[in-house]
Amino acid sequence: MNELRKEWKIIFATLAAVTALSILLAAGFAALYLSGRDTHPTGADPVLPSGETEQTDDAQTEAVTYDTSELADLRRENAYLEQQADALRNELNDLKQAMTEAETERLPEAPIDLDSLFNPGDLTPADPESLNYTFDLNEQLAVIDALEQSMEHSPYIVNPEGELMLLEDVEFDEDTEILYRAQANSPLDENGAALEKEIDYEAMGYKFPVIAVSYRDMERGTAYSYHGDTVFFSASLIKAPYIYTLLHQIAQYNEIKAANPTNDPAKGKTLTQEIWDKYDLGRKITVTESMVEKGSGKIKDMDLSGAGKEFTVLELIEYAIKVSDNTAFRILRNEFGYDYFWTVSRQLGVKSVFTSFNNMTADEACLYLAAIYDFAKEYPTEGGVLINLMKSANHQVLITQAVSNPYAVAHKYGWDADSYHDMALVYGDAPFAVCVMTNFDFSVNDDDLNEYIRSLVSEIEKLHKTFYDAIEDQKKNF
Repeated sequence: MNELRKEWKIIFATLAAVTALSILLAAGFAALYLSGRDTHPTGADPVLPSGETEQTDDAQTEAVTYDTSELADLRRENAYLEQQADALRNELNDLKQAMTEAETERLPEAPIDLDSLFNPGDLTPADPESLNYTFDLNEQLAVIDALEQSMEHSPYIVNPEGELMLLEDVEFDEDTEILYRAQANSPLDENGAALEKEIDYEAMGYKFPVIAVSYRDMERGTAYSYHGDTVFFSASLIKAPYIYTLLHQIAQYNEIKAANPTNDPAKGKTLTQEIWDKYDLGRKITVTESMVEKGSGKIKDMDLSGAGKEFTVLELIEYAIKVSDNTAFRILRNEFGYDYFWTVSRQLGVKSVFTSFNNMTADEACLYLAAIYDFAKEYPTEGGVLINLMKSANHQVLITQAVSNPYAVAHKYGWDADSYHDMALVYGDAPFAVCVMTNFDFSVNDDDLNEYIRSLVSEIEKLHKTFYDAIEDQKKNF
């Protein structure tokens, strides 16, 4: 804004100079006019009044010579002023052009749709100083095509009663009117009707499941997204992002405590006693029967009668991540609130949680995973706590079992009515984040469904490997 004000000041100063020059030009022209009234036009004989003869004495000659010299001087001055005016006009035009270019080159606002951040084939390196790599995208596109065909033609469907079932198991009664629709790219008959048709399940009350997948390389920034901006009920996925923001606060406070263990203002940064005590992983919290939450977890099945049972903050975090304990998660949120979670989410560009705490997209899950990955590198102790808990989290039947090294997976699953998800950091030579979100009903958690989701994750790992191999091959040439 200050630069813009400076540019406008220059423009106003220039306009003032041009105005002054215009006045000088007008004065010059006026002088020319006045002097021209008493001098002879160039190249013409003077016209004498009737009865007068031309004087040829020295005084007259001097007068004519003086007038001609003055006129020449005025012409030269006028030409010089015109040149100066032209130069200032050109400078003014240059300034106007610079202003226009400055407007067009101004950085855009942050994108409001995550789709612009996660696109198939987005090869922008995460580190701007890293080497620029080139890719033959044919190999990647072949994997992507196979992956999307598998998701677009899911073997599952939801019947009108809301039950998830295999498409091949759908049967119709004899008296059921079967509705059809034209197949894509079907040839037409002479009346314009499609010659090839298929059952229109959606018109008959059936619904195909919604599947979203997002992938991102943690070091190089290669990314892929399919329906990555679709908002789902996140179920227990949200526990990992929230615990991350809590541990991030604790890590920063622990840093201050380590640098100034006596909390002495003369020795550096300090904390209020309330913060010092509250954000302590060893602080004990008493859990009573009235604090129990329904759903997943183990605390609800414990004997909490009487005075209840004590848990440290760290133990509640462990329960929330390892066994997705709803009671532990609710207590932590009641204790520490949401302010820092909202702040971090906004900084990351996450939007869905602001419409509902339990809303999330697959792309946003990868944003949180990338933040967790960076957190573990910046604060190995507190970040290591979260990564190790996610590596031992239960329900390891999706991403964990789909990748080549199940021991390298730090994941968090989400499982509820019409919600069946998994998000993970997959470590190794080239760490990456992946999230699969679906509206598969949790009651149909069978081996076939799990195998189908695992097949999608396997294709993601294959896609990741094509990028990684291409990069490694090019590194050898540097």
